[in-house]
Amino acid sequence: MMGRSHVLTLALLFVAACASRRPGPPADFSGFLDDYSLLRRGGPDDVALVYRDPDADWPSYDKVLFEPVTLWRSGRHSFDPVPEGDLLRLVTDLEAAVRRHLGARFALVDEPEASVMRIRLAITEARASDPILDVLRARSGGDVTPGDGALDPETRRFIEHAQIEGDIRDARTNRLLAAGVDRRRREGAPPIDTWADVDRALDLWAKRMCTRLEARTRETH
Repeated sequence: MMGRSHVLTLALLFVAACASRRPGPPADFSGFLDDYSLLRRGGPDDVALVYRDPDADWPSYDKVLFEPVTLWRSGRHSFDPVPEGDLLRLVTDLEAAVRRHLGARFALVDEPEASVMRIRLAITEARASDPILDVLRARSGGDVTPGDGALDPETRRFIEHAQIEGDIRDARTNRLLAAGVDRRRREGAPPIDTWADVDRALDLWAKRMCTRLEARTRETH
């Protein structure tokens, strides 16, 4: 992935909060998830805030429908200070890392069917109290920032304050199985100064997420 150019383009959406988000998420969160009131503080090896359906039949799932990763940030044109290639790389690097680790444990599919979990993830630096959001999705066309070198200062600022939010649902019924919010900055976490640091951090995060998911789907009743 590093040093390669991906064919991508930005679909940058400027949306009013009332139109893009469901009412009532706490002001510190983006509104990407449906219901933040379900979240509870995670344990030492878990995400920062987490919900899991206590009645979910995890061993019944052996396939994953993984949706494209998005970026959310508060404010109209809020992504403008960050180089476009950097934004594209963040999206594609997280998506590639998660797909790689998911693919080693589950069958990846494109359609909802029996035994399929649908996973959504977003990198967010947004507040539900803000009336305008920028939402970025990657499509065909455009170049990803290559190499392992130093981060642009604006990119570093974005990463330092960003969170990863996500949920897992039954792909056919849309039943919520799990949801979570994770913050990059943890006590003792090393600084993120280069793209090599970013790739290591995203790969580690993806590996931990997929390992936890695999362990649950292999639980016995």
